[in-house]
Amino acid sequence: MRYRNHPIVIAARASHLARTQAHIIGEAIGRAHPQAQIEYRWFQSEADRLPMQRLARAGGKGLFVRGIERALLDGEADVAVHSLKDVPADVTTAGLIFAAIPLRVDPRDCLVTAEGLTLDQLPSAARIGTASPRRAAQLLQHRPDLRISLLRGNVETRLRKVRQDRQFHATILAMAGLIRGGHDLSAMKPLDPDTWLPAAGQGALGVQCRGDDHSTLRHLLCLNDPASSEAVHAERDVVRQLGCNCHSAIGVLCEPLPAGESPQRDPTPGFRLRVWVGSPDGQRTATFEGQAKAGRLVPLARDAVKSLKAQGAIGLLKEASRC
Repeated sequence: MRYRNHPIVIAARASHLARTQAHIIGEAIGRAHPQAQIEYRWFQSEADRLPMQRLARAGGKGLFVRGIERALLDGEADVAVHSLKDVPADVTTAGLIFAAIPLRVDPRDCLVTAEGLTLDQLPSAARIGTASPRRAAQLLQHRPDLRISLLRGNVETRLRKVRQDRQFHATILAMAGLIRGGHDLSAMKPLDPDTWLPAAGQGALGVQCRGDDHSTLRHLLCLNDPASSEAVHAERDVVRQLGCNCHSAIGVLCEPLPAGESPQRDPTPGFRLRVWVGSPDGQRTATFEGQAKAGRLVPLARDAVKSLKAQGAIGLLKEASRC
């Protein structure tokens, strides 16, 4: 490969987690291409400037990525690193592509309390901080007595408000962010995906560049993990086909099956896709679970959407949008 004579500029949000994730990608590029020079630029997203508003009212998940995507299009940066769960599934920005989805980190959600309690151990009518309709609905499905209050901010802010300030009995955070951020996990309680599904793309990073920037693209392609990429695209496909947005209480997880558990004992690697759609109070749900081998996740996602619609998922999603 001919090496470029100018640095690869990586853009990300200015939070500690976003900077850490950008450095993870920069170091991976450096390992694969030792002669590459890496620089970083940090941006405050529109979502970061509106810390007390619900995303759905402020403009949706796109608030996390618009400014960074603009920097790419304007040539201020060559690469953007996003938490993929924050990237809308129904909008593709013209001129930009996801060149790589690296190996996914733990996709689970995690209950965070000051005392290391489980969900069942929380006191009656405990106050839980979250800005996620999905997390709120799943909390109320398991514990209808809980009081849900708005809590936004970076990981450190949310941890402080639970553990030091005691403004909330608990919050829910993504395990991937806690792991990448180097936080102490000893008192964290991961939530079992058999009963609690994460957001589509949770735990995965999306590495984005301009579609016509062939030099940068060549540097990024080797970072892609095919299994993670296929699984995450299936999750996002379900969300897109259902027309979900920031109001939506939907959990989606597509995972590689353990060896020997592929459909019909096929030696080709297989995946399990699970979807949960809930009413705002979590008391009415539509669910799907299915398996397919690699390369067959597109029709499996279609089957999931068809099944969920037959169970009334669209009505549940519309109900959430009115809240």
